Amino acid sequence: MTLKEFKRHAAAYGADLDRWPHSAKVDALALLEGSIEARDMLADAALTDALLDAASTPLVSARREAQVYDRIADCLAQRIVPEFVPWFLSRPPFRPAPLAGFLASMVLVGFLVYSQGLISFEKTSTPGLSGVMIVSYLGDTR
Repeated sequence: MTLKEFKRHAAAYGADLDRWPHSAKVDALALLEGSIEARDMLADAALTDALLDAASTPLVSARREAQVYDRIADCLAQRIVPEFVPWFLSRPPFRPAPLAGFLASMVLVGFLVYSQGLISFEKTSTPGLSGVMIVSYLGDTR
């Protein structure tokens, strides 16, 4: 086990080696015998464990908890929702008509641009060096 792995296990499982996985525990004991850094890391983990054990959860009264929930409910009730929401901001159910219209218009624009000759594709071309190498490798002759 490396020191990095030991540090990761100490952070995840704490200083009590009984909480560690058995395979890691055996390697950790072997590392602890010969490494001062590993012992320091385990001492730091023990300090963290002690601090976490000493910490207590704050006591919140039921009345205060009810007040918080009531304030949240009031804020949600006061939200103003507009009557009209644009289609691009709408939530599901998905409305496919705008998307279908957009895609159809893009197909039409693409067809018109190609048919008017604004974009042309070369029908035949002489292959460059890379094309010749690929063709000769594949055994195809032109």
